[in-house]
Amino acid sequence: MQLRPRHYVLLAVVIGLFVFNIVRHRKPQPAVTPGPAPIITTGPPVQSPAWAAFDRAAGLRDAPDAGFQPAMSALQQQIHSSPSADLNGCLTWLEFYRQSALHPSADPAWKQRSHHHLDGCVKFHLDTSTP
Repeated sequence: MQLRPRHYVLLAVVIGLFVFNIVRHRKPQPAVTPGPAPIITTGPPVQSPAWAAFDRAAGLRDAPDAGFQPAMSALQQQIHSSPSADLNGCLTWLEFYRQSALHPSADPAWKQRSHHHLDGCVKFHLDTSTP
């Protein structure tokens, strides 16, 4: 069988459609976002006045400002008075949580990450952002 020019055009169209479908169906792989770091405990929770103040402030994190602000001030005073208490990351996440509660965002991930971190801080009395 001898190919005529119209056969070459038809073959080019079929090959072109094949290539087009392969390119069209090739989707980029979804970006993998790292989840929260696992919480590793090495012993019983540390008990200190700073952690007690944190527990009180974290318990009032959904309360109105009249109840939350005095607890937050007491927590900040405890952190400044005892530099050995490693609460900076927990304090930051508490502030993030409070900010997202006062000014809700379209991104629900902030509140979820704040919940995860704060729950780890309250449960283990350990700043879960530090290695």
